[in-house]
Amino acid sequence: MRELRTQESKKFEKFFEIIRKEAVEENSIFFCDCGEGREFFKDDMEGEDLMGWLVPKNLADVFEPEWRSNNVGERWNSFVRFAIWREEKGEILISFQSF
Repeated sequence: MRELRTQESKKFEKFFEIIRKEAVEENSIFFCDCGEGREFFKDDMEGEDLMGWLVPKNLADVFEPEWRSNNVGERWNSFVRFAIWREEKGEILISFQSF
């Protein structure tokens, strides 16, 4: 997955697909930096709140090299978001929040 720096489990990748779809709704790509805890585990999926950058698609090719090199400049600070999960009626949903 383009937006992850590390190889993850199939269960986590299923969770991250939900994040990807939510990012697409905002015409963006969520580049993950790290997990923030509040983990959940289901039979077919696992995940946690994540921190990263919600970057508009038209800027993703400029941002990605900095992100891949772990050297993201301050100019990207306004794109920092937390992908916060919640469960409603058995479905995992994501909202992007800044703090």
